[in-house]
Amino acid sequence: MNNVIKILSNNKDYRMVVIDTKKIIERELAEFKGSPLVRNVMKRFITNCVLLSGIHDFKQKISVSLRLSANMSFYCVIADRSIYSEYNEAGCDNEADLFDCQSILAVTTGDWQTGIYTGTVKAQMDDMDMIFSHYMMQSEQIYGRFMTGKKSIHRGCVYQILPFADETNIQKEDQKLSYLLEELECADWLDVPKIYDPVGTVVFETKIE
Repeated sequence: MNNVIKILSNNKDYRMVVIDTKKIIERELAEFKGSPLVRNVMKRFITNCVLLSGIHDFKQKISVSLRLSANMSFYCVIADRSIYSEYNEAGCDNEADLFDCQSILAVTTGDWQTGIYTGTVKAQMDDMDMIFSHYMMQSEQIYGRFMTGKKSIHRGCVYQILPFADETNIQKEDQKLSYLLEELECADWLDVPKIYDPVGTVVFETKIE
């Protein structure tokens, strides 16, 4: 079953990607031996990495590295709609303590044939969605907002503003998408296209493993 849905807004102001990474996370963390705290951070990291690759249409290889305090790091590679991840854990009891002024998110896209680009941003906010949103704005000069579920971390969406979008309308749409995220968290995956009917039309579906 497909786990990635691409949507174009009804007013053509933005495009978005909606995903479910439950099976991916279960596989990637099958032998995880770290703390529950790090496990949750890793889940949200993987979900955001898939969203980032999805908004780029999975056309290029993407390698994402997140270096945090206390020598903790996360790494994820997505290529040809397949994902690989790993982590390095150090002791920490509070998620906020993982992020400081030295924390860095680095994203490398492309390969030796297509060309390689690496963008880096500080990752001192203890909010994975905000870190990836910050990367899109600072490194790629494109506004994209990442949103993952509060309870269902494996579900999430990202939307990217298109040229000539109505900024006033975007503010209203942002509120709608925040509300729809709550529905996305608990909905049957097959019903997801219906959830987003009020804001856009499904233009593409695929599967990432």
